[in-house]
Amino acid sequence: MQYIVGIPYVNRIDLLRRAIQSIPLYWENTVVLDNSPERALQHQVWLSELVTVYTPPVPLTFTQSMNWFQRLAGEKEADAVFYMHNDAEAYPGTPEAFLHALDELEASGKKWGLALTNFDALAAYNMNAIHEVGGWDTVFSSYFADIDYHRRLRLAGYEEVFTGLPVEHHGSSTRKSDTNVNFIVDTTWPLYERYYELKWGGKMAQETYLTPFNHPL
Repeated sequence: MQYIVGIPYVNRIDLLRRAIQSIPLYWENTVVLDNSPERALQHQVWLSELVTVYTPPVPLTFTQSMNWFQRLAGEKEADAVFYMHNDAEAYPGTPEAFLHALDELEASGKKWGLALTNFDALAAYNMNAIHEVGGWDTVFSSYFADIDYHRRLRLAGYEEVFTGLPVEHHGSSTRKSDTNVNFIVDTTWPLYERYYELKWGGKMAQETYLTPFNHPL
């Protein structure tokens, strides 16, 4: 399987190091997107020796980052694009088992769109599904964006596969480690929640609209 692994970074280099060290099998195919305000990864020599680090002209939101990874995967003609939280840590053996699980999915002919470990702490998106469903809705910056995108995958007939593979997620560390980020999330949460309701005709699990808003790559 051809793939890339995308990790968007905002803060907590200590946790990013643990994330990277837990996936040596993926290093050759891993891209870390430096979305930190201070461009903190530019001088992290240890990191650039292991994986590719890209610093965009301006920090990207989560949804913009996911679209960037998808475009990169498309350019490389990858079969899947992986997403890993920068505060996640794969258990020994998980990277290998995850690739094996994806190879089995491909061989089975199953119409899968998303494969999960500990939810999306480490996840893989099928590029065939992405080409059909389109990119992430950038009206969302972060929260509710995954709920929106995964719903679009399901409406297009793509299956979510829960592998159950162990990945530690040091929950919401990006948010908790920055008071400004925490303030922005608390302030905008109701706005994104309301947008989701308007877009889908109801709250999560109470949606009434069945026509997705597709956004081309």
